[in-house]
Amino acid sequence: MERTLTIGFPYVADRFGGSTASSLVLAGALRDAGHRIHILTHGQFGRVADEACAMGLSVTRLPPLADVPGYSRPDRFRLEQLLAFRTSRAAIRMLHLDIVHTNDITTLRSWMAPSLATSTALVAHWRSNFQESWSVRTALHIARAVIAVSQYSFAKLPAWVREKTTVEYNSFDLEYSPALKQAARQEIRAQFGLPPDAVLIGVFANHLQRKRTHVLADLLSRIGHTANGRPVFGLACGGRAEPYDDLLDKKITEFGLEQRLIRPGFVRPVERWMGACDAVLAPAINEPLARNVLEAQALGIPVVASTDGGLKELIRHGENGLLCDPYDLAAWEIATRRLLDEGPFAQALAEQGRQDVVALSPARHAERVAAIYRGLFDHAPRHRTEAA
Repeated sequence: MERTLTIGFPYVADRFGGSTASSLVLAGALRDAGHRIHILTHGQFGRVADEACAMGLSVTRLPPLADVPGYSRPDRFRLEQLLAFRTSRAAIRMLHLDIVHTNDITTLRSWMAPSLATSTALVAHWRSNFQESWSVRTALHIARAVIAVSQYSFAKLPAWVREKTTVEYNSFDLEYSPALKQAARQEIRAQFGLPPDAVLIGVFANHLQRKRTHVLADLLSRIGHTANGRPVFGLACGGRAEPYDDLLDKKITEFGLEQRLIRPGFVRPVERWMGACDAVLAPAINEPLARNVLEAQALGIPVVASTDGGLKELIRHGENGLLCDPYDLAAWEIATRRLLDEGPFAQALAEQGRQDVVALSPARHAERVAAIYRGLFDHAPRHRTEAA
């Protein structure tokens, strides 16, 4: 009989993006598979706890972490670090955690010492580009296993980390049906007073510099007010984050897009907003894996994505989406126009994309991650395993 594990997933309470959503889907699937899951949020309030509670996951609230930008004064740093260590170590003991599964660099660095002090297995879900620092290197040395979200992310890790790293693409749990998609199209257009036949081009990402969400403004300016006789609008969904990309703000003003580019901020559920779009853009650079691309594919929305980073692992150009050099605006315009002008072609891309992501089910993902966990307790040698 397979062992039931108790797993803690720590987060910064008010940080929420695609990687957080992916991690919570995994936590929920592991819970459904019979494991005991505890969501540990640093901070009393925030979207992470709200989402976790809505999923029926157990949430334990802990003091904020000292290395969250803007939170700590320099004279309080050591005190807060000590408090974070003591409360995290106490949480491990109180909840009888077998595994601490971190989702980002902040929680990885902050939980390495409590995990080491309690002999608890530390698993690092690597969703970032490798950052050379003593704390990251130390944390990765302490981690018993590393899970990379793409081959791109895997290749960026040092060789000694790759030896204990498995590549696992994110899973998705989005409700989809043609009827729901049609309802989303009607609701969003009515909510913002858009014509029923309006074309809607979307970007779904927090407004970080590397996400390059300002490309949407460039494309709206180049495409113009109509495509095939239909009015064209943009939808930029995502919260502000640091380092903030203010180019989108500037270009909205420069191109006079105040009435054509809608910015609702962070949105949930994403399928209601993304399902309203005719096309989704993913112009990011240095992106290990883009959840927004897989979400769009799961919802049957055609995608134009950047050739940079791990995005090209998801998109086969001309088969399940289109790829463009992130800095070639002419190529982005041509690709986007093609999706808007060639309906059968866009539909074929969307249907193939949807078929591709069906295999990325939460249950299968949880089963593979649970196998990694079990390997830690079976004393199996650390080795590299690449996902298909």
